[in-house]
Amino acid sequence: MDVVEFIAARLSEDEAAALRLLSDPLVSESAQWYERRLLRECEAKRRLLGIIESARQAGLAILLSSTDDDPWLPELINWTTQSLHALAVPYADHPEFQTAWRLPE
Repeated sequence: MDVVEFIAARLSEDEAAALRLLSDPLVSESAQWYERRLLRECEAKRRLLGIIESARQAGLAILLSSTDDDPWLPELINWTTQSLHALAVPYADHPEFQTAWRLPE
């Protein structure tokens, strides 16, 4: 499983948990507020995930097809990879989290 698949799966789990709690009539008003906010966060993170992964894939495609040694392309790949790893960090306690995704100290 790559980091993009990992994050997408965790976001789906978060959304499902929030929707379950929102459907429970015994959940408090403050908990409902939090769960609605979690759903908006998941939506925002999905958008970021798509943007970052698109940029990374575009950079890789250019890097593989280019004959020029453009110095910014490896940096672009590095920045997008670090961004994806940052999105994975909240799930570091998940059994499928890979230690390579940890951010450098």
